[in-house]
Amino acid sequence: MKEKKYTCPVCNSNNLFLKHEASYVYSYKIDSDAPGLKNTMTFSPYLYDRREQTSSREYLECDNCKTRYSGDMMHKFLN
Repeated sequence: MKEKKYTCPVCNSNNLFLKHEASYVYSYKIDSDAPGLKNTMTFSPYLYDRREQTSSREYLECDNCKTRYSGDMMHKFLN
């Protein structure tokens, strides 16, 4: 099977990356010691009580010219 090479239509570079961005809201219950039920002596931000994803997106980015391609353009690259 022949390997497919993808190139950026702007600069013709083949250094393309598929990226996934996500944003989260972390919640910590306020109790008698450090914030969060899982934090007892000191506050550690990774010991959250609840995490909610608020947004996410995927796109292709050229590492050379930093052009971003999303949606229909991304599907044209991958098909």
